[in-house]
Amino acid sequence: MKSYKIVGISVEGNKTADQIAIIANSGLKVNEEISIPSEQTRNAIARIWALRIFSDVQIEIEKLVGTDAYLLIKVSEHPRLGKVIFNGNDEVGESDFNKKITALKGQIISPQEINKISKQIKNVYEEAGFLQANITSSLIKSTDTTTKDYLDLKFEIVEGAEVKIEKIEFFGNNDIDEGDLKGAMADTHEKIWWKFWQSSKFEKKKYIDDKKKVVQFLKKKGYRDAEIISDSTNYDDSKENLTLTIYLYTGPQYRIRNITWEGNTIFPSSLLDFRLGFSKGDLYDFEKFEQNLRGNQEQTDVSSLFLDAGYLTVMIDPLEKKLTGDSIDIQISVRERNQFRVGKVEIRGNTKTFEKVVRRELRIRPGDYFSRSDIIRSIRQLSVLNYFNPEKIKPDTRFVSDSTVDVIFEVEEKSSDTFNMSVGYSEAWGPTGMIGLTFNNFSISDPMRGGEGQIFNIDWQFGELSRYQTFQISFREPWMFDSPTSFGFSLYDTKQNLYYNLQQTGGTISIGRQFRWPDDFFRGDWIFKGQRIDLKQVGYLYDRVGVSSQFSLTQIISRNSINNPLFPSDGSNISLSTEVSGAPLLLGTSEYLKNQFSIDWYTPVANNVKIAFYMGSSVGIISPYRKSSYIPPIEYFFMGGTGINYIATTPLRGYEDRSVGPLDPTNNSRVIPGTVMAKHTAELRYNVALNPIPIYILAFAEAGNVWDGLANTNFYNLRRSAGLGARLHINPIGMVGFDYGYGFDGVLGSRTPSGWKFHFQFGRGF
Repeated sequence: MKSYKIVGISVEGNKTADQIAIIANSGLKVNEEISIPSEQTRNAIARIWALRIFSDVQIEIEKLVGTDAYLLIKVSEHPRLGKVIFNGNDEVGESDFNKKITALKGQIISPQEINKISKQIKNVYEEAGFLQANITSSLIKSTDTTTKDYLDLKFEIVEGAEVKIEKIEFFGNNDIDEGDLKGAMADTHEKIWWKFWQSSKFEKKKYIDDKKKVVQFLKKKGYRDAEIISDSTNYDDSKENLTLTIYLYTGPQYRIRNITWEGNTIFPSSLLDFRLGFSKGDLYDFEKFEQNLRGNQEQTDVSSLFLDAGYLTVMIDPLEKKLTGDSIDIQISVRERNQFRVGKVEIRGNTKTFEKVVRRELRIRPGDYFSRSDIIRSIRQLSVLNYFNPEKIKPDTRFVSDSTVDVIFEVEEKSSDTFNMSVGYSEAWGPTGMIGLTFNNFSISDPMRGGEGQIFNIDWQFGELSRYQTFQISFREPWMFDSPTSFGFSLYDTKQNLYYNLQQTGGTISIGRQFRWPDDFFRGDWIFKGQRIDLKQVGYLYDRVGVSSQFSLTQIISRNSINNPLFPSDGSNISLSTEVSGAPLLLGTSEYLKNQFSIDWYTPVANNVKIAFYMGSSVGIISPYRKSSYIPPIEYFFMGGTGINYIATTPLRGYEDRSVGPLDPTNNSRVIPGTVMAKHTAELRYNVALNPIPIYILAFAEAGNVWDGLANTNFYNLRRSAGLGARLHINPIGMVGFDYGYGFDGVLGSRTPSGWKFHFQFGRGF
């Protein structure tokens, strides 16, 4: 093989690729020795091919002078992409393709790239249920005159019919009901004419997930060895109906015989058995076993027991011992290792909120034994403050030694001070609402900076122009003297001219305390109120004109364990309020006892925190000490509407403001307030977003009523309603809400249903 000296290199056929770059990537250099053909030329061609921009590469001698060779690199470039054109896509929009296709104008478009895009389009159709879609491609001259060397990539699509699942067949399921297996599939269903709400469209990706759910279902039933051996899809002659055939291997249905523990010195085996939740003879539910061993939603698993006691590096390893037949023994090895104490507790990201405000909410402190449950509770407490983005509260750990660990809480401040504008609207009375300024993270020592966790509020509420207005200023310190004792006060002046002409002027002083028993979700609040009441015009039979005074003491015992103030998805809020007014304990002309009980309960649906089910109930009763005792008209119960149009009004959607209650015996065309109230609500809520703007939609059903005296009370006689709504929180304005509810019952003595009512709320009252 003869050798030559390279004295020159040139390139031919390149349109957009740079000649110098091609030569550099070839690895060939002037003044080097070369043989043609040889390993050198083959490597040079391979390196140029690796650029993936050429459809053909050749290297040859262009000119030869003795042993001096002039080399020529011949290339043929792949075309560059102008745009992608779709034709025939009636059922799937171009936006759906663009979500999957990453082709950009000007990029090299090779046969491999065209094939890749074709598969992406095919996948889009398979996900949409069009399994018979046929896609062909072609390169055509670009319609863009500014890019004359570019080619457009055109796809001709024949979509075919949408494929429906006609039948799902299981084989090898032995004694397992086929209907149960079909029910385990969340999104893959047979076509059944009467199940109009259920889609039978075949979606490949969801089908793959549903096959996993079938195996999970079998393992929950004790079939530890269950697996899908194979599956097939078969079309009928029309190519529109599909039969899915799934072949299973279930194996024996295992039951637990013995569970033994090894290595546990801290906790007795009986306690570990209780946490594990399995007894001899139970079906071996593998999913439940793993959750109760390593981490379930309630934090009642075995691992949590050790992690809450400081054993941060504990290792728990189960070993299955299958026996003859359907029994199984499980030996669980525990390596407890070291017990860790907390070294430092660091807080990062609190640019406004004082560190002491954050620390007082934490349930884990330096010197404590490490506890996972305390960290989880600390996250919940920081979320409830509503000073930080709940999705960005992240705890972390840093090992310092073999017995010490630092805990770091990363937070992200968000705006919590609001300019409140509460606006309501009813068809009967028109606009009502409130304008106010609330500093939810205020500092009386440094008002311009804030961040000390105090609440300062100024409100002006109005309703129906001159019918109702109030002015109030209030302040609350939640941690007086750096202890879990709250102190607050308010001053107010209220005027109301609806059926009666009333003015109230007064104030309140409140003290509260967080309890440690029965648990630290409980707290107590005591409110002392003193006010002057001027009733200028009687509107009800039992009202009396003139000036009176009221002094009352209210005790509120509550337990609040909700996980998020803006969109609670777990926990409850229970409250019992007792108000004593006047004699024999206090001064004043108002004499009554008022009790109110409420409970709000939240739970995630299917363990999904974005979907929450809410149920709430409230009951109230007010009783005079004697028949002659005076109760101010504002203390009675009213119901209907949004609840923010007038003070002391319980909301009930689907009805006008204050339209629900007993009828005036002297005038059946109007409602009078009552002394007994009950209301029940159920809502299904879906969290659309939490950040940056919390938004959720809801469907509700509720019922309530107000009665005049216990003797006339019938807790089954309720005014019912149902409808849809939405809520969003916009800083610094506050909450905005819309409800469209249908009242199923009549009011004001009429049997005609209240019908559809639109309710708009702006700010508070949610």
